[in-house]
Amino acid sequence: MNIRFKKFSSAIAIGLALSVPLIQGCASTSNDARATAAVEDKQFNAWFDNLVNQIKADPKYKRIPIDTKVQQNEFLVWLHDAYRKKTSKQALTQKINSAYPGHAYEASFIASKLP
Repeated sequence: MNIRFKKFSSAIAIGLALSVPLIQGCASTSNDARATAAVEDKQFNAWFDNLVNQIKADPKYKRIPIDTKVQQNEFLVWLHDAYRKKTSKQALTQKINSAYPGHAYEASFIASKLP
């Protein structure tokens, strides 16, 4: 499972280096378990891959400064929770705007792509 998570993390880091690095690594125990659940969620991963492609295609989208493993793990959990409707699109947007001021467009863009 660790190899799978690292593979997923590496793909995200490479795929998003030009746009928005999001995911990899470990954080707290609870977030780590939730991040692992997100990584193992095939439907979420398919949605996420599509999101990455849409981000790359949008010239207005600016990279959100998600640089540490803790930030990446936290962001992954936020996305997965919103994808699985454990939190609302509005709550996700508020979390992103609070943690990363100046990225309202990016927060709205991501939220608009949620099912």
